Parts: sequence; C-alpha cells; structure tokens
Amino acid sequence: MRRIPWRPRARIMAVVITLFVAALGLSNAAAANTATANTATVQHIAVPAYFNPNGSPGSTFWTQLDQSTPAVGIAVANPDSGPGSAFDQGYANAVQAATNSGVQVIGYVDTGYFGTTGRTTRDGQTTTAAWTAQAQADVDNWYSWYGGYGLAGIFFDDGLADCGTDNAHVSLYEAINTFTKQNHSGALTVDNPGVAADQCYADAADVLVMFEGTYADYTTWTAPAWELSSTDPDKFWHLIYNTPTQANMENAVSLSKQRNAGYLYVTDDNLPNPWDTLPTGTYWSDELSQSAADGGGGGGGGSCTPIAGSGDITSYSACMTATTETFTATFNVAASFHHVFIDTDNNQSTGFQLPAPSTSALGADYMIENNTLYQSLSSGWSWTPVAGVSPNMTQNGNTYTWTVPLSALNNPATTQQAEFNGNTFYTDPVTFAQS
Repeated sequence: MRRIPWRPRARIMAVVITLFVAALGLSNAAAANTATANTATVQHIAVPAYFNPNGSPGSTFWTQLDQSTPAVGIAVANPDSGPGSAFDQGYANAVQAATNSGVQVIGYVDTGYFGTTGRTTRDGQTTTAAWTAQAQADVDNWYSWYGGYGLAGIFFDDGLADCGTDNAHVSLYEAINTFTKQNHSGALTVDNPGVAADQCYADAADVLVMFEGTYADYTTWTAPAWELSSTDPDKFWHLIYNTPTQANMENAVSLSKQRNAGYLYVTDDNLPNPWDTLPTGTYWSDELSQSAADGGGGGGGGSCTPIAGSGDITSYSACMTATTETFTATFNVAASFHHVFIDTDNNQSTGFQLPAPSTSALGADYMIENNTLYQSLSSGWSWTPVAGVSPNMTQNGNTYTWTVPLSALNNPATTQQAEFNGNTFYTDPVTFAQS
C-alpha cells in the first residue's frame, strides 16, 4: 500500500541553552516571516486514510473518522496505490459509511510526475502518454466501482510543483483535472506535490497539498507568499507527521492557521508509513477541537481590542482563549529583536524582573523573542528555549502577531500580564484573561 511520498528536509535539532547577558542584552533568534498574511480560522481535518477497512485495526480507524465529523472533512482511500485491480466491498462499505457521516472520501491516483522523472507505470512504461492513460483509467475505475457509494473525488499524488517550460508541467495537471471533472460531475480534486507549488497550479485542482513532512521541519518552514495572501484557505492542505506530543500538535495547528491552510492533518505516526494509523485519545480529540477553534479571541480584560499606546510601540494587545494566547503590536521604529514578556503566574515576584525604563518589573515567566519562546530561569537575564514550540511571528507592515499554545506554558493563571519591548522602549503592562 502506497504512502504519500515523504520529502527529506534539513532538520534543525533543538539545543537547550542558557543565556547570561546584560539586562538589556538581546540574543539571536530565527528570522521573521515578513509576508503579509491572511490566517485560516476554522479548518477541517483531511486524512490520508491509508488503512484497510477489511479487518482490525483499519476498520476501527475508519469508524473513528466517521465519528469525528464535522471536524473531519476529507479522507483519502487507497487500496493499492490506486483503486486496486478489482472492486472491494469492504472499501465500498467504508466509503458509504464515511459519506453518510459527512466525510468526503476521495480516491488515490498516482500520477508518477507524469513520467518526467523516469518513474514507470504499472506495466513498465515511462512516457507522459502512458502515465496519463493510467491516471485516467484509475479515475474511471474509482468512479465505476465506488461512485455509487458516494465517492467525492480524486487525490492525485506524486505531483509536480513547478510550472515547467511554457507551463508544460502544470498543463498536465490541468488536463487530468479537466478530464476528471468533465467525466465525473462534482468531483473534488486534490494535487499533492508535497512541497509548495507555484501559483500557476492555483486552478489545476480544487486543493493543493503545500507541505508534507515532519513537525520539526514544519516549525521552520515558510509558506509561499501567494498562499499567505490568498483569500481562500480551503485551497491549501498541510500534512505533518512525527509530531510526538499533544503540545507539539497544538503548535502545529496554530502554525497552520497562521500559514492560511484550510485543511490539515497532524499525526504522531512516523515513517516508513505515517498514514497507516490515526491518533487516539486526547491527542485526537484535542486536534479536532483545535482545528475548529477560532485563532483569535481573548485580550486585555477578555477582548482583543488593541491599546492605542504611543511612542515606539502602538496598537498592542494580548489575548487568551481556552487553547492559545495571541499577542499583537505595531513597532514604529526599526528593531532587530521584538519581545513579548509574559507573566503567566500573575506573580510579579517570580520570573525575569524587567529593568527601567519599563514602568513595571512584571515578573516575566516567559519571553517571546522574534519567533522563539523562552522560559525564565531566574529573576535575571537567564532563559531556556521551550522545545517544540515556535510562535512563528508573522508580519503585516510594521505589525507583528504571535500565537502560542496554552499547553506550552507551565500551569498558566487565568489572568496574566504582558509587556512589549523593542530596543529600549517598553509598553505599559497589558492585563488579559481567558475569553
């Protein structure tokens, strides 16, 4: 059974460090994402359901999907790197049950990069024409065998991501998309290059898988500008595996919203096939609720209404929901490092004591510096990075926004304070509570 091909990427190992510098000293942090971005708020889980419904545990996972609507929007069925060689009643029953529960089941079709990389079809051919013929036959078999059971569309795997000379590559996917929609009315189509596709693919399918990889890679990945600026988050799908903890999963969901993905799937499963199980227990139930939750909420006293402020930092706010904290501020002067200091235990005597010219010692238990979250080790300038969490600072002009999963903070109080800093300028503290 074929999995969605994984693409190795450079891996950055987390190293716990302790920083001792002058009270106003600043440490290095990862560069900000400077694209002007839209953000997805309510999302749908879209699952590569590469588990066989003809027996356990596959049948259990299909039932789990059926019971997870409306959060689960799409499931990809994959008997054998495609529809298989014959009709399978077990898959027909799975497609029908999922459809009846509200899940759109789409069938896996391998495009083999249309032969451009030398991949062979099932009968050993490498030409574009042979791959096109095989893909069209697979599409027709999916609908012939399972269309009557509610099949909703087709998932085209092993996709190209570049336009190609004179748009030769994207034209291949536009053609198979047209073939599918003309012959099977209402078909939902998905292209999976597994990496960020060029904007020429915007009309080559209804949905594009723009990221497929590990959680470690996802925390440092940057979505392309055309995805970030799109007004249609449902065009984009992110697949994130090897996400070991629930806190990691929550952070991945938060990042996917900031990156404007309307569909996502996060799993703790790993290679060689990260798509042959489903997460279970609170990890799964929390993923369903995280994806459905609005990314905003909360703020100074329970709303995200910004405080006007004056000077180097204006229009700032701190917000808290049941699952996340969000911080926004406009920096009116150039600053190499943009800080948010957070008093999560509402106790000014613990954590880093902010120096003058801050108007308050605050007692910062955590600090965001650019897109890194640090935990305080003492009342002085001594910090350690929080492993597995990237607030992924986004920027719209001079306005910066950070979102942190609440699970990344150690026993946070229901009422907290935050203060923004750039260069030597500090805002007044912002008091905020869960909305």
